[in-house]
Amino acid sequence: MEAALQEHAPGAGPRARLGAVSFLHRFGSALNPNVHFHCCVLDGLFDAAPASDGQVRFPEAVGLSAQAVAAVQAQVRRRVLRWFVRSGGLAEEVRQEMQRWAHGGGLSIDAAVRIEGWDRDGLERLLRYCARPPFALERLEAT
Repeated sequence: MEAALQEHAPGAGPRARLGAVSFLHRFGSALNPNVHFHCCVLDGLFDAAPASDGQVRFPEAVGLSAQAVAAVQAQVRRRVLRWFVRSGGLAEEVRQEMQRWAHGGGLSIDAAVRIEGWDRDGLERLLRYCARPPFALERLEAT
């Protein structure tokens, strides 16, 4: 992901780094087991080399295409599946089969949501959604 952002962030130096936060979810909306992550990734990079005035720069990524997102998704899938094989959670034959699956093979990246930097309310709603618990108290009822 960082390499893809570096390719699309004009003026970013080689030491520029991305900023992100991820949330691990273990359940779906029906409390069914469904391990997945929600990740909020900035669409630019923090340049590790300070500008001449001593401020850290944030070159915004431009021109991120669906193809660039698909390439990141394919790389994430390869790396995750390799990790499962190395850690003993998946047989190599299963990894090879999953690598051939269509439509991301169980791993997807949705880069459709974008919150402008000035939209603090939108950012709060997004982060509250990502950080929500598996169930809300207002949805519980005694039967």
